[in-house]
Amino acid sequence: MDNIDKKIISILQEDGRASLSLIGKQLGMSHVGVKKRLDNLCNILVKVSAGINAEYLGFRVAIVNAEVETPRRLRELLNIFSKCPRMVFLTTTTGAYNLMSIMVAEDADTLNSIVEECSARAQMNVRRSEATIGEAPVVPKYLPIKIVATKEDEAAPCGINCGKCSRYEQRKCLACPSTKYYRGPL
Repeated sequence: MDNIDKKIISILQEDGRASLSLIGKQLGMSHVGVKKRLDNLCNILVKVSAGINAEYLGFRVAIVNAEVETPRRLRELLNIFSKCPRMVFLTTTTGAYNLMSIMVAEDADTLNSIVEECSARAQMNVRRSEATIGEAPVVPKYLPIKIVATKEDEAAPCGINCGKCSRYEQRKCLACPSTKYYRGPL
């Protein structure tokens, strides 16, 4: 990645919809040259995608750290939670915990529900966990919140059936955005 690539990335970070012609003008190159560079960047380094303004939607975040007992179970949880539409960040860590996740929800009740019932802390083979609840993030303003256009599934990607959940029945959870039970804005 050279300085031109860095400038292209910087422009796209400011406005992901910037045209190739506009980028080319700013860099003093043709739109064809910008396209070639951007294609190369997209093959190895960059993904241009839509982010959602969590503050505008009134979303809140939860950071859940967990100590998972075995490496095998840790890999299983990474696979399960990588499909969760509420997950915006998931990684392994070193130190007191070996799994960190950042999840979003539309309101405090739903956030409490997912932290207690659907997050890593509610899974088997988790020795201990810690959750931190926060408001919508200041930085970054736009989050990679997954939008599921077709809501046909009975069970969420984590395997929970929201229609049978007591918190859902008590209207204390909007359900998983990937299921037919979902009652929220996504």
